[in-house]
Amino acid sequence: MALIKHVRGVVLAGLAAISVTAFAAYPERQVTLLVGYAPGGATDIIARTLATNLSSKWGQTVVVENKPGASGMLAAEQVVRAKPDGYTLLLGYTPEVSLNKLVFKKMRYDPIADLTPIILTAEAPLVLVAGPKLSVATMQELLAQKNSRQPLTYGSPGTGGQQHLAGEMLARSTGLALTHVPYKGTALAVNDLLGGHIDLFFGTAPPLLPHIRAGKLRPIAVAGNAREKLLPDVPTVVELGIPRLQLTNWFGVFAPKGVSEAVLDQITNDVAQALADTKVVKTLEEQGLSIKPLRGAAFREFIDSEMKKYQAIVTETGVSVDQ
Repeated sequence: MALIKHVRGVVLAGLAAISVTAFAAYPERQVTLLVGYAPGGATDIIARTLATNLSSKWGQTVVVENKPGASGMLAAEQVVRAKPDGYTLLLGYTPEVSLNKLVFKKMRYDPIADLTPIILTAEAPLVLVAGPKLSVATMQELLAQKNSRQPLTYGSPGTGGQQHLAGEMLARSTGLALTHVPYKGTALAVNDLLGGHIDLFFGTAPPLLPHIRAGKLRPIAVAGNAREKLLPDVPTVVELGIPRLQLTNWFGVFAPKGVSEAVLDQITNDVAQALADTKVVKTLEEQGLSIKPLRGAAFREFIDSEMKKYQAIVTETGVSVDQ
């Protein structure tokens, strides 16, 4: 009996050692971090900042792969269909991981059931900017355009996202006639804004700041309840009497359903450490992004609360995509 117990103990210890060794090896090859939009937007900036930090930490390359289209859903679907081993992850932005479920009548995946939220990384309020085509610099001047013969145009990174809904809410709250123009990413919309092809754009600060500082874009309002540190002279929608227009973009890391708890824990802890790194903090804050690391269950609760808020907005605006 003693011999049997001894053998059993040796076997169990060996299995435990093998398990620890297998887990400790993650990642033992390249990790892909997908982004559902073209390079240059806030999602891409966060992904590349984290990829640099994690590549150094893991001793393996973390490649950022941009796969724009379908309001971020092409990239999200690729992650959903990937092998659940932690080697294919998504740096997700609000639409493809929650909001699209409320807007699109047809989706090839369920973001709530098919994606595992690992950790919320950062958030930023939307900023409303006017391009060179529209000669306005304040909300008062913008509202004076109500009697314009032609509806004003505003761009967004895709149909059904916060930027799209923000434009719809602005129109409903102020009486402005606005026409939505969807793009496959923020950078593409900003390029058209700069080129005079559209009038307005709601976006986070990162892709807008260089053009604001150069005087090419004029910030009109910050869609939050506190002024943006990098744009201290720009009033908030609360100050302007449009409190319902408080909309914040948020970004997080997601995995396919079925990734082991051990791998999820490691990714969570390592991304959290990256978000505490002074270099990462400086990089993101200089772009107008606020770090907000919410893990696992807390992140899921946050998503649930956001979906309840946006469900009310979607119901009111009637935004729907038959795809």
